[in-house]
Amino acid sequence: MGSNNSVNIAINLDRMNPFFYAGESVSGTVNVNIKEGHIKVDELFIELKGETGYTTTHTIHESNGSTRTETHYHTITFFLEKMIFESSQSGKKELVYHSGQYSWRFDIQLPPQLPPTINESHRYPRARYYLRFVIDKPWYKRNKNETLYLTVFPRVNLLNNPQCLMSSIFGNHNRKDVTLKGNINKLGYVPGEMITGTLEIENPRKILLKQIYLSLIQYYQIECNAGKETVIQTILPTIVNTKEEYIMEKFSLAIPLTYLAPSYEFHSGFKHTAKVHVNYFLEFDVKAEGMFTNFGVSIPITLATEYNTNPNEHQLNHATNLLPNSISYYPEAIMHDKYPSSNF
Repeated sequence: MGSNNSVNIAINLDRMNPFFYAGESVSGTVNVNIKEGHIKVDELFIELKGETGYTTTHTIHESNGSTRTETHYHTITFFLEKMIFESSQSGKKELVYHSGQYSWRFDIQLPPQLPPTINESHRYPRARYYLRFVIDKPWYKRNKNETLYLTVFPRVNLLNNPQCLMSSIFGNHNRKDVTLKGNINKLGYVPGEMITGTLEIENPRKILLKQIYLSLIQYYQIECNAGKETVIQTILPTIVNTKEEYIMEKFSLAIPLTYLAPSYEFHSGFKHTAKVHVNYFLEFDVKAEGMFTNFGVSIPITLATEYNTNPNEHQLNHATNLLPNSISYYPEAIMHDKYPSSNF
């Protein structure tokens, strides 16, 4: 709830959790409590915005020969829907609201194609959505407003990508003839599922294998900014400080049951064009003894929101009390100039 002296504002959704899929309706009630006196208003409205935020840098050369870098922050609004509750007629006096409680209903339809929420709402780069209720006052008065951030995901169904349900093989080797091969049961998943497969290692020169990291990594690009997040990482427990010539092991990695932005590419917009790409990779990182002997394998993974004809069976419950941040589970992002491109 927002408050400003004598006015309290609250935006209440018709559901407990501010999570929505593209194509759904965002509905609820705005409650305003004027505790004393009165306010003059030109317009009362609520708007639903979708926007990307990104940064650019600029190097400045000083007269003394030194340089410094400035960071510039940018916002692109790719979706905007405005709903006017009350408005004074052109050329007429302002609307006057006296002390008391007021409420207005709203219902705004989301388009079927939207990029997913990425990163926390005040962090750059980001893709975010929010409702904002505005008490638009005359020009000589400061407006009052209240903002509620939403999490919005596009629907991604694995049944629409049957190639993601097929098994796949992978492999790589290093300069010491250590070869890693394996297979993965499928390439498409939803949060809460287990990634499983088989790993085979050939080590004819008996090089010391210190450890193997297994990670699920999210790579994203928002406009000209790119970054990555480690969703989950583990060390394979049976392959630690070993010189065995041949190893065959099963592996598994549980995808957290939380809000994870699905694999998606968006390059469109209803007001301005925005670019948002999200990709996932399962990565094996082999740490071996010697110089330049570490190596890895990256397998593209599709992360969806559902994988059958019942859209409610394999998706997060709207009523759960998870935080409305699509990747709040993750540690701090690591920024990169480039990120691996998906093969699907």
